[in-house]
This record gives sequence, C-alpha cells and structure tokens, in this order.
Amino acid sequence: MVGQPVTVETIAAALRELGLGAGDKIVMHSDLRALAKPRVLVKMSNTGMDALVDGFLKVVGPEGLVCLPTFTKAFAMGLCGDIYDPVETPSRVGSITNLFRKRPNAVRSLHPTHPWAAIGKDAEAFVAGHDETSTFGRDSICGRLYDEDAKIVWFGTTGTTNTATHFPEDWLDLPYMTSEDALVKDGDSWKRVTVYRSPSGPRDFYRNGCKLDALLERWDIQTTGAVHDATVRVMRARDFLNLLTRALIDDPCLLMKSGVDDAYHTRMYVLVAEHMERMKKLHGGVDGVMAFAGCTKE
Repeated sequence: MVGQPVTVETIAAALRELGLGAGDKIVMHSDLRALAKPRVLVKMSNTGMDALVDGFLKVVGPEGLVCLPTFTKAFAMGLCGDIYDPVETPSRVGSITNLFRKRPNAVRSLHPTHPWAAIGKDAEAFVAGHDETSTFGRDSICGRLYDEDAKIVWFGTTGTTNTATHFPEDWLDLPYMTSEDALVKDGDSWKRVTVYRSPSGPRDFYRNGCKLDALLERWDIQTTGAVHDATVRVMRARDFLNLLTRALIDDPCLLMKSGVDDAYHTRMYVLVAEHMERMKKLHGGVDGVMAFAGCTKE
C-alpha cells in the first residue's frame, strides 16, 4: 500500500486481508500515528480518525459491532476525581476513543472508570449492565466479547494496550485487583460508588518484551499484516482468553513483575500463589477453575 492514498476503502480492504469481515465483533486498540505520515494525516478529516473508524465499520457491516475502551479519570482518589457522565466525560485513552464515543450511533457503558463504547448491531444490549458488575466482569461487555468470540485488533499498537489481558485477572478474582471509589453523576449533583476488581498496581505486561509477549509468540494465535504504514495484529478473543486464563492458573504471578523485592510485590507473590492453590482445591483442579472463570468455549 506504499504511496496509495489513505481512504476508508483502502483501510477496509487491508483489514479484510487480515481476516476481518461482515458480522464480526471487533475490539480495536489503535495508534493513529502508525497509519500514515503526519503530512498525510493532517489533510484528512479529523487527521484520519474518521477514515480509520469508518474503515472498521465498513468491514463489519450492519450485522457487526466495533467496541473501543473509553476509560476515564473518575476515581475519587488518586490523580483526579472527574464525575462520570457517559455523555460528557472524556476518555483518557486516546483521541480516537473520544471521537468514537461522540458518534451519534455510539452507546457507552455505565461503568464509571472503565466504560466501553460500541457501534453496531445490538450495541445497547452489548454494553448494558456494566455498572452492575465488576470492572471486567464475566457478566459484562467483557464476558460478552468472549462469548461472541470477538476479534482483538492492535492497530499500530502492542500488547501493552490490550485491555483483555485484565479480564482473567477479574474472572479469577486475583487478590491484587482492588476496590476503589469513583464519582458518578446523580441528577444535578454527584455521588460516590465503589468499583470492584480495579486493575491497580504495576504489571509486567505494561512493557514490550514482557513474559506474556513470549507466550503469545509460542501460542501463535495472531495474524499480522499492514494497513498503510501501520502494523496490525488480529486474534480471536476466545483463543487469547482461554490460553491466558489457563496460563494464570499455572503461574498466577504471570502478569506481575518478576523478582521485585519491594513491599507490594513481596506480599502479592505470596497472596496470589495461595489464592490460586485455594481455587484449585475448591474447584477440583485446573479445569474446574477454568469453568469457574467461564472459559469453557473453544
């Protein structure tokens, strides 16, 4: 595609070459800067963001669905305390996610700190109930991405952006997932709510070259190609989540940093290992824990 104009049609054609198609449900993580050189992007509508989003929507068609994380800064403690309003509160995870959530046909989930936005068939039902469960709850949009076997797309990004990596941490109730207070709009005022299994603390997979990257190489579940200048990777959510959940049962500290002797890691290494041993005894081994996590589909 070198030298070819960047259009909705060229983006869609390249995505089809990577195996995406009509009716797919897609989770997109993207870095717009990877798509083309700045001198190309600045001449496009919204610097190319519209074309990128429309390219994905064109591929999945009216029977498909595109989902993006639109996470916020609505924690009551910490960096700030934005009050979550699904219409007004900005996403903190990139300009494309903010353009996407503002589209008139986008529906945003009601989890105050980790909401998702979706466009496509039955989008409202797909994101419903997220505020009634944990951050990446098995009975939320996160679990539906597994049940519907969505495709995870890294568009110019790497596994450091892959939100689905947190799903098994929630589904296995790993002890380093915490409860936090958040602020939500309540009529003309606001209120505090508690969000459960929030991904606080450091993780190894937040860096390139992590332990999980080595496993992904071994699992060989990704299709890699190019869309204009961007390297794009696609994998089935169910493949990834089944393999990662089983790997976490075998090595529950997999997503944590290794060999760190600070107070947090020293405590968590023990708690996480003890937690998984209890889980295996309670549920009758690895397959029982997989069933508890809801990872039973191929």
